[in-house]
Order: sequence, then C-alpha cells, then structure tokens
Amino acid sequence: MHCPYCQQPVAEDSAQCVCCGLDLGRVDSVLGIPPVIPSGISDMAKVLSGSAARQIKRALGQFCGRFPQITVAVVLAEAPEVVPLRTWAWWLFNRGNFSAALDKGFMNRDLLLVIDPARRQAALTMGYGLEPFVGPRDLSNALTVGGGALEAGEWADYCQQVLVALDAGLRQIIGRMSQAYGVPVPLLTASPPPAEGAAVW
Repeated sequence: MHCPYCQQPVAEDSAQCVCCGLDLGRVDSVLGIPPVIPSGISDMAKVLSGSAARQIKRALGQFCGRFPQITVAVVLAEAPEVVPLRTWAWWLFNRGNFSAALDKGFMNRDLLLVIDPARRQAALTMGYGLEPFVGPRDLSNALTVGGGALEAGEWADYCQQVLVALDAGLRQIIGRMSQAYGVPVPLLTASPPPAEGAAVW
C-alpha cells in the first residue's frame, strides 16, 4: 500500500508511515468525529438532483451485479482544507463504519469513491482485499478518465465513467490472472451482466 498523505510505500502491517508519520490517531486528532458512511450514495454536499442520484444508483447496481464481492460507496462532500482529499477519503474509509466488522484485512474488498464538488477533485480508497489485484495506476486511470465531467460538475456522469473504467480494469486483471493460473479466479470473478430489466439495486 501507499501512504495516503505522502504517497510513499507503507508495509501492510504498519500502523504508521515511516516517511511522514501519518497514522489514524493523528488524523483523528485533526478531524474529530467522522460521519457514518453507508454503502451506496451519501450526498453530504447536496449537489445531486433526483435524476442524477438515480443514474449513480443504476451505475452502482450494474457494477456490483458484475462484482458482487465488492461493496461500493460514493460520497459527495466538501472535505476539510487541512488535509489532502486522498487522506480524508482514507480516514473516512477507516473511521466511517463503512466496512462490516468481519471485513478486516484481506477480507475487505470495499471501495470508496469520494468527490469534493468545491475542489473539483476525487479520490478512490480500497480495502486490503483488493490491493493484490488493483494497483495505484488502476485507481488513477479510473479517476482521470472522466476528468471533463468532474471539471464540469457533472457528478453522475463522472461517477458512471469511473465505475465503467474500474469495471474494464477489473475484467482485464481477472482475464490475465485466469490465463496465468489456468483456472477461474474465485476472489474477483465477474458475474455476467444482469438480464435486461432485471433488478440490480
């Protein structure tokens, strides 16, 4: 993994970044009590119209239908200026009660997309269970693919483009792993797309 503040490599069992000293306790002392983050959409910034929220729900439903092992949350909120957005997203992921109590370590395959409408910035944070498969470059590519929509404030379009990029990236990863091992990969096996008209949310 990489430090969410200085971006230097950090050992997975390390509670603190050896380069900058970042740890959850230090961030807690700066940011205080975190909001509770449910799966699905949290529009704390109150920028989504009803149709935009429904568009994001559909995109989330399609993604989670293909990758049922992954729990996804989308948060739209104005992050505190005292920390970079990626640090705040990491803190929310770890302190916002987003992950189930049993989803610890490599059992955690949760994914959090945070969008700050005021900064026109976004960040992705994932659980340890995805890190062996999804690298920083994959996350960066997913975040930048919809940069035009992000800059224009088209939040639903941006979320949809990020999820489509993640979907494509995961399918490529699964394909490469399946070829390398000669067997289907059980941890991240993509389900077929749901039938037209099927409930996906």
